[in-house]
Amino acid sequence: MDMTSHDSSLKPDALGDLSRRLRELEISEARYRTLFNNVPAAVFQVDASEVEDVFVSLKRNGVEDIDAYLIENPHLIDIANSSVMVREVNDVALRLFGATEVSQLLAPVAYIFAGTPEASANVMSAHFRGRPNHYQRLKIKRFDGRLVDAALMVSYPQLASNFDTSVLMITDMTEQVRIETELRKMENEFAHFSKLSMLGEFSGAIVHEVRQPLSVVANDAATASRWLSKNDPNLPKVRELVQRIEDSATHATEVIKRVHDMASKATPERRICDLNRLVASAIAFVKKEAARRSIAITTKFSPALPECEADPIQVQQVVVNLLINAMQAIERSERPQGGICVLTRSGDGRVSFEVQDSGSGIPEDIIGEIFESFFTTRKDGMGMGLSICRSIVQSHGGNISARNDPAGGASFQVWLPSEILSLDGSTSDG
Repeated sequence: MDMTSHDSSLKPDALGDLSRRLRELEISEARYRTLFNNVPAAVFQVDASEVEDVFVSLKRNGVEDIDAYLIENPHLIDIANSSVMVREVNDVALRLFGATEVSQLLAPVAYIFAGTPEASANVMSAHFRGRPNHYQRLKIKRFDGRLVDAALMVSYPQLASNFDTSVLMITDMTEQVRIETELRKMENEFAHFSKLSMLGEFSGAIVHEVRQPLSVVANDAATASRWLSKNDPNLPKVRELVQRIEDSATHATEVIKRVHDMASKATPERRICDLNRLVASAIAFVKKEAARRSIAITTKFSPALPECEADPIQVQQVVVNLLINAMQAIERSERPQGGICVLTRSGDGRVSFEVQDSGSGIPEDIIGEIFESFFTTRKDGMGMGLSICRSIVQSHGGNISARNDPAGGASFQVWLPSEILSLDGSTSDG
């Protein structure tokens, strides 16, 4: 009797404990579901257990360079796209892909990477290397065929008990990409305006440089005409005059082309460049103006610079801007026999040019601000020149800095990568 009584007293407690735990589980599940559906990004839980098994086998067989392996065995990517399954999604995922039912998304992950196929290999590579997360920009192909700019973040399992589950989060970047595009457009407009303003600085020298060869053309043409009108024309002399006419016309054409290139509003175009040649061309553009201001420009070029990938017109714009600043600094200092020295060098996978002037230097209290937009110490300045220089240099993956030389004057140095930048931001030897 006592035993029966004891057993009957335990059953209600056990049932009550089970019921309480079930309620707690339901509450936790509801809380998780609420959180899952309120994340402001598309969330996908995927089962990657089959790929994990493949990776274990590859590592056991000595595979270390997964990127090279995937290039040689692209079928492995197709296998992953068809075997890694989406098990759960939130409401944002439905809206992002334009799905009407959850079942449309509970499928192999191939549809996630349809807009950017190479993203699948990147995700596999990060997983194989044991990274906790992977982030990249990509395009999502909606079910209606429209491509959407997006950002993907993958969180990989780090506990052995949870190796079969990875989480993908995708954020719609359409608006951000639109804003970035508008900002780049504004930067290009400012850069173009800066180039036109810069040309205004040299208008007198440009007119003189074009007028001089054209005067030679006119005079030599008239002289040649007189020689030819004689009964016994001096043909060697005429040939000499015609050659001078041709040389002068070529020189005038080159000047006009330099001005046209600098003033053009072409879309930036990167190509493999010789930095020494770019800097020399920029110096040629300003040399007449420097001579007019009694400022000597000297050069110290490294003879064997690695090539770099750059937009030639943009890099020349930076050089010319820095030369203009140097000339203005020298004139403000009122020092006699002002000079500018332009140097090039290389090192640590980079190439560099430096513009040194003999001016009075940069006040120490503003040296940290001179590259900011609209900062200027000139009454008639807009404060965009150095800001645009920094923007151009940074867009090339480089950096620009300024310092005062102990011997006097200021020095501006620009470093650019001498490796070729790939689309994903990695580098290869140039």
